[in-house]
Amino acid sequence: MINYENVKAMWLSQFDMWSIYCKDGQQRPKEEFIPLVETVFDRLVDTGINTAIIQTRPNADSMYPSKYYTMSKYVVGAYGREANYDPLRIIINEAHKRNISIHAWINPLRCMAEEEIKSVSEDFAIGKWYNDKDINGKMIVQVGRNFYLDPAYEEVRNLIVDGASELLDLYDVDGLHMDDYFYPTTDESFDSFSYGKYVKEGGELSLADFRRESLDKLVSSLYSMTKSKNEKLWFGISPAGVISQVLDKHYANVVKWCSEDGFIDYICPQVYFGIEHPTCPFMKLCDDWQAMVTNKNVRLIIGMTLGKAYAEKDEYAKDASDEWKNNKDVMYRCLDYARNLKLYAGVAYFCYQYFYDSVTGEEKPNTQKEREKLIPLLKSI
Repeated sequence: MINYENVKAMWLSQFDMWSIYCKDGQQRPKEEFIPLVETVFDRLVDTGINTAIIQTRPNADSMYPSKYYTMSKYVVGAYGREANYDPLRIIINEAHKRNISIHAWINPLRCMAEEEIKSVSEDFAIGKWYNDKDINGKMIVQVGRNFYLDPAYEEVRNLIVDGASELLDLYDVDGLHMDDYFYPTTDESFDSFSYGKYVKEGGELSLADFRRESLDKLVSSLYSMTKSKNEKLWFGISPAGVISQVLDKHYANVVKWCSEDGFIDYICPQVYFGIEHPTCPFMKLCDDWQAMVTNKNVRLIIGMTLGKAYAEKDEYAKDASDEWKNNKDVMYRCLDYARNLKLYAGVAYFCYQYFYDSVTGEEKPNTQKEREKLIPLLKSI
């Protein structure tokens, strides 16, 4: 088991890895895949990273052969195909060779789009539920382009927990990681069936509290399952950076999870804002999250992104939208502030493609000046 008291993590998303997994619309040959993965982890070592958060379930699919979820299009090119080899096992082996901790990252509720879900076999719950007119619109609900699972149903929670349990049984990962895709909408129609049944049976919670309780059940189940495998395994969650949004729009009760036992080992808020942001300045958000973590068993890891440095703009920051263009040390100053927080236990960066080219491993010129200041500090702490 490899985990670090001072976490220096990077997210490896499906979009970072897609061109490594696939070539010409097919799973890349194994003999080509391995050296590309070696390059990724060599770059992480060069950057001072000691933990990789690898996407394993982006859309109710799987980056490895699973009995619960269909193979992901990001690995095999299209839904409905089988894998020629197991890429996740290679990834974990290469990470551990370099003493890099691996946390398996799942999106528990988000599914694929309708044109994709149609090709999912009924051997998998997602395909079966989509094709069942009595379940489609209840346990699995379309919001915009994608379908989402309703966690109010025990069957849904069981599927998510069983899939995560399979991951921990099959692979020598060091932790389980869940990101910010909770409820996809505030629209009451999303879970009108589950909530209507709850009220009819005498339930008195508001819809918002009903949703928060459903996520509480899911999170506590994932935590208990993780600890049943090995007490040393970590289970963490990475919510959006603004607490009010997380509580009132995503219905994730982070206050409870950060104050009570039995939910998480770490919280990794996505503080994806600049220092000059007019409503969500980086330092204030860090302070807000630190104030909320009152359970001494919950670690605080600050999530940051190099995406705005890459784009040189934050279109939502109004008068501060050019902060990333006018300053090339924003990430350095953010890390310098975060590392001095009393509860600081680490940092996580989104994501690899803003640092390096996924296939070649070459440095991205857009973020060169930021990285030149950031990486020496990251490696020194």
